[in-house]
Amino acid sequence: MDVLTDLLQRSRARGAAFSHSTARGAWGIRFPTGGKLAIHGILGGEAFAWTDDPGRSRHVLTGDVVLVRGPVQQFMAHTPGADVVPFAYPRSAGPGRGARRMEFGAESGDPTTFFCGAYTFQGELCAGLLAGLPDLTVVRPCAGSSLRAALDMFAAEILRDAPGQQALLDSLLDVVLVQVLREQLATDVAAAPAWFRAMDDPSVGAALRAVHAAPARAWTVADLAGEAALSRATFARRFTALLGVAPLTYLADWRMALAREQLRDGDAGLAAVAHSLGYASEFSFAAAFKRHHGVAPGRWRTSAGTAAPSPRTGMR
Repeated sequence: MDVLTDLLQRSRARGAAFSHSTARGAWGIRFPTGGKLAIHGILGGEAFAWTDDPGRSRHVLTGDVVLVRGPVQQFMAHTPGADVVPFAYPRSAGPGRGARRMEFGAESGDPTTFFCGAYTFQGELCAGLLAGLPDLTVVRPCAGSSLRAALDMFAAEILRDAPGQQALLDSLLDVVLVQVLREQLATDVAAAPAWFRAMDDPSVGAALRAVHAAPARAWTVADLAGEAALSRATFARRFTALLGVAPLTYLADWRMALAREQLRDGDAGLAAVAHSLGYASEFSFAAAFKRHHGVAPGRWRTSAGTAAPSPRTGMR
């Protein structure tokens, strides 16, 4: 279980809405700002995309993927700073059973076509998933890449109107998201979250995979050093240098992040939450939670969990 897989699965990312747009002539679009993440794939033609400042727009071409981390104003147009209309107000649209068909701009002229997928995320773990991404990312997959193949499949399916389309589009968008995140995080490693950089270390990466595969296990530093095939002292030094925290601190932080998710989103009792995270009893879990957050888990749950997540892995 690698960290990216764990965060994606636990963040419960789902494609909430899809659209296939055609724009001609002078056109500009202002997209909704409420989502955590949006993906725009340029299927044909070209455009400019930006968030807060048209002067920092990116020129996007056929095959490019634009990833926007929200909530933020986001725009796409035939030229930077063009007049824009809200995305919810197309000149024509057909709802269909799957993706909405949208048209913008003039009735004639060379078209720019693109698809949009708006992601919704539940829970705070997506903070760790999206940490390190700029507001707007442009990824240009090379010919023959797996991302290019996934985009081609998505482009073909989004124009169909067949049973099961929504489920298939959700799955394909998940594939696109994973591959875009891989490419972007690997491209700008210095800005990537610490857990992503650490995954490239064969020893520390092995220990991280072990923790995320079995967070309830009663791990010791010696156990994790064994997973890393290093001595205890060497492993502890290398882990702390890469992650910024000691191994057992990372484990405790990750367990607390999972605890907050369960307390916020579920109705399991404290004993069940404690057992799922490897604590010997409800009381030991409650004591650990209070040390970590300064408030008992029951009171934290009642207050709807206003604690701010940390950018390390969505942890406090």
